Amino acid sequence: MDICPLLVGGGESERVTGYSGGGVLIKCRYERRYTLNPKYLCTGPWPCMTKPIWTDAKNEWINSGRFSLFDDTRAAQFWVMIRELTVEDSGTYQCGVHKYLVIDVYTPVELKVEEDQDYTTSVSVTGHVGGSVNISCKYPQSHRSDPKFLCRRVGTADCTYKTSVKESRRWINEGKLSLHDDRAKQIFTVSFNRLTEGDSGEYWCGAESNWTSDHGYKAFITQINLRVTSPDVLPQSSTPISSSTTQPTTSSPPETRSSPLSTTGINILYFSF
Repeated sequence: MDICPLLVGGGESERVTGYSGGGVLIKCRYERRYTLNPKYLCTGPWPCMTKPIWTDAKNEWINSGRFSLFDDTRAAQFWVMIRELTVEDSGTYQCGVHKYLVIDVYTPVELKVEEDQDYTTSVSVTGHVGGSVNISCKYPQSHRSDPKFLCRRVGTADCTYKTSVKESRRWINEGKLSLHDDRAKQIFTVSFNRLTEGDSGEYWCGAESNWTSDHGYKAFITQINLRVTSPDVLPQSSTPISSSTTQPTTSSPPETRSSPLSTTGINILYFSF
């Protein structure tokens, strides 16, 4: 695959859409001769002076406030994560590679953060050991044809993929997980089966936008806080952080051999990180 390098002196902007309360992961490719150079994200048109994050570290997440950066030297690309988005984050950014004594190379990024009160950014769900829970994440029309994913957050920035779905109205089974994307209704459903206490944690529903291209991004939509308890522990009621309420979807995951002790169906919406 040809690599589209970062541009010297600017060029056509990469357009990224995020959602208030959510997060985005932006991909920035560079030429392999810049593998050892420091990488950064700065705000505003070039030459921008404010750099929310700058690092010469390689192949590890570096965190600075709501910003994180991972320089993948093997793939000749770096990723920038921006969490807890607000409308005020909208604007121009630059994915930059620092060059000593000469002008840096960079790619402009136009970030637009949308706010919609219909979207729920976070939900808490309680299930029982051996049981199942169903969670439905609603997404905007702009992501209807994009692949949807579920990941589990590990650390500040890393969200490890559990599985993804690229087709509409077809259940995808991956171990204890079942995923279904109804593009007509714009609802992505996740079923956790045969729960164990080790499944407790923070998960995210999200969508990929041109992620396989040289300059793609991921939108993190709904934060799922899953708590799995023993059958003799009475769970607390699951209440989304948002005051808005939605109705459960009518689609059902494939039958599993386990007999769920508790099933929760909640329509939620976008990703904070």
